[in-house]
Amino acid sequence: MKGKLYGIGAGPGDPELLTLKAISAIRRCHVIAAPKTGSGEGTALSIIAEYLDGKELLECRFTMARDIEKRKETRAAATDGVISFLDSGKDVGFVTLGDPTTYSTYMYVHNIIREKGFETEIIPGVTSFCAAAAALGVALCEGDEVLTIIPARHSVNIDEIMDWPGNKVFMKSGENLNNVLAKLSERGYGGRTVIAFRASMEGQRLYGSIDEFFSSPESGYFTLAIVK
Repeated sequence: MKGKLYGIGAGPGDPELLTLKAISAIRRCHVIAAPKTGSGEGTALSIIAEYLDGKELLECRFTMARDIEKRKETRAAATDGVISFLDSGKDVGFVTLGDPTTYSTYMYVHNIIREKGFETEIIPGVTSFCAAAAALGVALCEGDEVLTIIPARHSVNIDEIMDWPGNKVFMKSGENLNNVLAKLSERGYGGRTVIAFRASMEGQRLYGSIDEFFSSPESGYFTLAIVK
């Protein structure tokens, strides 16, 4: 009998935000796979550390390079590694930060393996922007408000997106974060933008405005902005 692949959302960082269903799947799986890309690497495994006793670990290396062929190569290698365990009858839990369906490398592996006829299941997790909104005490959207989630790291049309109606979350900004925040300030959103660094993780920092952030910035992969 072939093994089953589980895509498991580990949540934003706080182990207490790991769902009961995720814990159940982790305990059931023979092998735990986790992505390694350089950004936040090892964080997903640290969240589920207490459930890893005796588990085989599979490190899946991905690249964030813009070269699509290089990305495809790493995805194929990760997929082959997972399939080798599934073929031997072992269930594999692929653990990813946040939710598997939201900007996750997992979905590339999931789609390939599902197409090859293996049984798969996705277990959702708490997203970073939901954790950030909760920590900041703000609503992401209310009533008929529109919410747009924007990966700001490489957005070439960021100026156009900023003028869209509704509330916005800018995430995955990386080194482009200060540029994004400066443009938001120019448009008058400085006082309507709240920022979270490492939401729900150790070292969490919260900012009530762009000016407050610039006075004592903590930026990096785990920083996101919510614009009302």
